Amino acid sequence: MSLYTYNRSEALPELPWINGLHIEVSTDISLLMELGEISKESVLDRFARNHIAFVAFLNNVPAAFGWMARSKAFIGELNQMVVLPEGNRYLWNFRTVAAFRGKGIYPALLQFILKYEAAQANQFWIIHAPENKASRNGIVKTGFKYVGQLFVVPGGQTGFKASKVTIDETHLIQSMGFSPAEDMEASCWNCNSPYLKNRSATCCCETRNEICTSQLITE
Repeated sequence: MSLYTYNRSEALPELPWINGLHIEVSTDISLLMELGEISKESVLDRFARNHIAFVAFLNNVPAAFGWMARSKAFIGELNQMVVLPEGNRYLWNFRTVAAFRGKGIYPALLQFILKYEAAQANQFWIIHAPENKASRNGIVKTGFKYVGQLFVVPGGQTGFKASKVTIDETHLIQSMGFSPAEDMEASCWNCNSPYLKNRSATCCCETRNEICTSQLITE
């Protein structure tokens, strides 16, 4: 997984205005069940763990959603519970409804969350699968900085390979349970994670005529 971070002291890039866009914190259980395709129990469990849901509406129609963890977050693809340091937040489980993709809603939603929580937190974290270019583009447009790769190393543990991180950021990453690793980072999460629930039978790297380093790691 590609790991990104944002510190509230950094200026956020200006995003294009989207007419008809409205974003709010949501406690609508039925809506969150429908958008996330999850059970009522899952929604209530997230609330119980102090997670906050955000929903973006375009012309009053639900268009995108995402969650923010304030203390702990379980990353299923890594099979790891992450304990967030004080003042840190983890953004996860974002999705834009297919009919509203390509309109810039995702970065607008992320920036809304950063501003909403700025008085309570100073460091924000988010990940995406290396092959998910659309997610990467939205995260970068928002103002997040790429800091490295998280990947499953032989033995099932989570490795972290840094890229231009500060000493403070390195300490934060290690405090969340990610250990430095010298293995080749994963190019394809579909092949790298033994914990992935919805795995494609075909590696997406093949369709791009690229070598899948994830397969090299897991073989």
